[in-house]
Amino acid sequence: MGRVGLTPISEVKQPVAVDIRYIVPIYSELLRRGIVDKPIAMEEESRVALSGFDLLEALNLLGVDMAPTIALDRSEFEVISTCGRPISLDDIVEAGLGGSKLGYGCFQVKLHLRELPCINVDLDSLGFSNDYKRRGNLRVYGDTLELLYEGWPTPLVKLRSFSSDGRIVLAKLEGFNPFSNSIKDRVGWAMIMEALGRGGLREVIYEATSSNTGIALASIGAILGLRSRFFIPRNIQRVSDVYLKILGAEVERMPVNLTVEAISEVESRARMDGATHLNQFENDANFKVHLKYTARELDLQLREFGVKPDYIVGGLGTSGHMSAISLYFKSRYGRDVKIVGVQPTRDDVIPGIRRIETGMRWVHWVEFDRIIDVKCSEAIEGCIEVARREGLLIGLSSGAVFHAFKEIAGEDGVYVLIFPDTGYKYGEQFEGYLK
Repeated sequence: MGRVGLTPISEVKQPVAVDIRYIVPIYSELLRRGIVDKPIAMEEESRVALSGFDLLEALNLLGVDMAPTIALDRSEFEVISTCGRPISLDDIVEAGLGGSKLGYGCFQVKLHLRELPCINVDLDSLGFSNDYKRRGNLRVYGDTLELLYEGWPTPLVKLRSFSSDGRIVLAKLEGFNPFSNSIKDRVGWAMIMEALGRGGLREVIYEATSSNTGIALASIGAILGLRSRFFIPRNIQRVSDVYLKILGAEVERMPVNLTVEAISEVESRARMDGATHLNQFENDANFKVHLKYTARELDLQLREFGVKPDYIVGGLGTSGHMSAISLYFKSRYGRDVKIVGVQPTRDDVIPGIRRIETGMRWVHWVEFDRIIDVKCSEAIEGCIEVARREGLLIGLSSGAVFHAFKEIAGEDGVYVLIFPDTGYKYGEQFEGYLK
């Protein structure tokens, strides 16, 4: 049998469509233990995976450079179909090299000699943080799309005026993403790239949005030559329409108060018009991009500070980024890290976040230690306090996160606040409050 070695993960081809729900437990276990104990079997010539499909996806989400593999030639195994129709090795290779993915569990590979060997390879040996270490500080980019993902990580900054001898307060500034100046750049990029990769991206994109996801999609769509149409709740700030139209998008106001309330209407229209509805609320690319990038880079940044978080506080909108952060940090550090979600009070509206009972996909997969309700006026007051003490003009959901932090803050501990965007879209709300 072939020997275990390390193969660039980009060269190990995935022949199977794997649901994110099968990947999450393995991702979590890898973070908890920090090691891989089984290699991925692959066909020697094509480098198409024959086993460990979940593991391969989990390692991809962890952003490693290399995968532990064992290369097998065709005499060392046989393919057994388990789905009621014949599956050959040629079918598997074709699926791995670009054909349609095979169904999960539709075949298994039986080794002729023995089981796969046990190994003990730590994540750092696989290049767990190499992609961030490779990036220099000169900030030169080959094109504007590269400006996004090569610009990560977004900054993590200490808020000195809210810190003390025993308390460290750190803010992750997602407003440094270049297109929407928000965390939604990550989501828009991930959804478009995944749709493009599977051949499911049409020339027109439809999406329900409160503004940031729309701006991200319109920007990336413009780069790729796509057209877009966005459906926005009636109560969202009007300046968002202007930004979207400048980017070439069509905008339609919907008679709803929450973006999620427009999903079924947008889905129906997209089908009728032959457009792609990416649907940030149900699209697992939303969750996966935060597992692979946002959560991991935050962990590496905290290591750079030389601290472990006691509390991570963030808003709940689609629930993508905070669910991913919860899964990552609970897996990595256990119950020592408290995850706090933030939602608007009942019958109040804060752009970018909403209440759990309005329907969220990923929040139910993970653990939150506390959910805090915040009024819109309290969110604005949080924005004002941060602006006047730290000089940062943050957005309304960020202000809500800051208010929630003040509610739980003790004299000691490390508090990490996820600030999703800047305050420059919310002049109407600020003006109304000041009046």
